[in-house]
Amino acid sequence: MFGHKPHLVVAITTMDLDALRVSLPPLRRLRQKFTLVIHNDNPVMQLGRGMVRRMYPRGKLHIINTDQNLGELESRIKTIEYIRDNKIPCDWIIFADDDDVLIDVGIPSVGENIFAIVQDATTIYESLTDIFKISNKWTLGAPVGKTGPHFDITGTMIRAKILFEFAEFMRGIIPDADKLLANTKYRVPISTLLWAGLNAFARVRHPDMSAIYMNRTNYVAIKMGRATTKYGRTIPNNTTAHKAISETIKKFTGLIDTVAAQNIVAENQ
Repeated sequence: MFGHKPHLVVAITTMDLDALRVSLPPLRRLRQKFTLVIHNDNPVMQLGRGMVRRMYPRGKLHIINTDQNLGELESRIKTIEYIRDNKIPCDWIIFADDDDVLIDVGIPSVGENIFAIVQDATTIYESLTDIFKISNKWTLGAPVGKTGPHFDITGTMIRAKILFEFAEFMRGIIPDADKLLANTKYRVPISTLLWAGLNAFARVRHPDMSAIYMNRTNYVAIKMGRATTKYGRTIPNNTTAHKAISETIKKFTGLIDTVAAQNIVAENQ
């Protein structure tokens, strides 16, 4: 199933550099080769190669430092653009949050009509000691936390060529997306928003392509914070909040549907 070895980029976006102490060391346990790209969205603290190499000493590495805070949405898009513009060899890209853990990056052999591979994630909610138990053996099931399909841009293998197209498309509608998010009371999970947006984009631009689900765990999401706000937004904790966020994501995908369809009409004129 894992016969060929396509080029892979693991992309991590970070705002709190200390969080990299969670995500980087476990990468050493991965068997597959990949290029690591880190986008540091904290203009106050520069991320150096020395700090990264102390936690992850091997493999190809690219670090992007910025002089202003872009926010998570722009940070993800900038990372994709950097990979594209610097012609980093890659067939697939997988994103990870700086405080989560990738436990497997094996890429199955799939047809060219597959643009993404959704896998399972185990979410740890309660015990700090569970973080120290994380193992690559969890790919077949974790003894702690909650495991299930991870419909999110993090932890999902995505074809690079589709992400490059999506990033170029998003560059034109980021102002509209920012306005939509600004009008939302609650903090919208950007990774979930982008996953929904990518699917909407693919439906219009590549109707012959689809995502597939693979029941193997490759990601551990660590959700142990008890904060009520993040990035100045209220973290959803009730039905009303989740409904409001779902409506925002629906509006976002509707925006993508409309603009992508308009672009096709313009191209055919």
